[in-house]
Amino acid sequence: MSERHDIGEEELSAYLDGALDPARATAVEAALAADPALAQKLAGWRSRDAALRALFAPYATGGNADLPQKRRHARLRSTAIAYAAGIAIAFFAGGGGDYFLRANLDPPPAAADRASDAWLAQTAREVFLTYVREVRHPVEVGADEHDHLVGWLGNRIEKTFTAPELDGLGFALVGGRLLPVGGAPGAMLMYENAQGDRMTILIARNPGARDTAFQFSQGDGVNTMRWVDGPIAYAISAFFDRPALEAVSRAIYRHFQES
Repeated sequence: MSERHDIGEEELSAYLDGALDPARATAVEAALAADPALAQKLAGWRSRDAALRALFAPYATGGNADLPQKRRHARLRSTAIAYAAGIAIAFFAGGGGDYFLRANLDPPPAAADRASDAWLAQTAREVFLTYVREVRHPVEVGADEHDHLVGWLGNRIEKTFTAPELDGLGFALVGGRLLPVGGAPGAMLMYENAQGDRMTILIARNPGARDTAFQFSQGDGVNTMRWVDGPIAYAISAFFDRPALEAVSRAIYRHFQES
């Protein structure tokens, strides 16, 4: 059972921003060590903040000195989330969601990053973390519409493919969704085993990058295996340990090589 503490969201947010005095920062650190739920909340905030910084880095023109110094952290965070949600609802209701995401929230990676394929691991990790815990809407089209799913996604990413059959490894297809990746359509497939463990396969256009063999990366508790095959990049992300992820990734790799 988590220990009782007096750390509220506002103070936790201030700690994340490095705005607490040393005594209170020490108290927050003690509470984090004693309360796994509080630590998990902070980790989620850090992950989202890192994703937002990476997302908007191409538009940065100023420094921290340009920002107001007095703020109420939790209120600002909640206000920003509510504001973003309002924009999303307005655009999606009006049919502008895809344009908004492409034009504003998913700028194409720099040429050097595309060439090195380093962008792939970060994108795959963010996609996985976004949808892995969704209960009602983890995918756009379910596995019960398999033919429609792969046909639709294949047409959008300009790459005909079939979904890997992973029953022998204990995984069943949940479904998939269309995503903007680097300014072009990308596809996500999600799989789940009997224990409820999920993994995602990201398939994205990758113009100009060289072919690569398997590459492994870690971040935010997520392990990712990725490779590039001509104009198409693949990445498999999960909470599995590396040997388990490698085993399923090799089966997926063989499928796409043979299909």
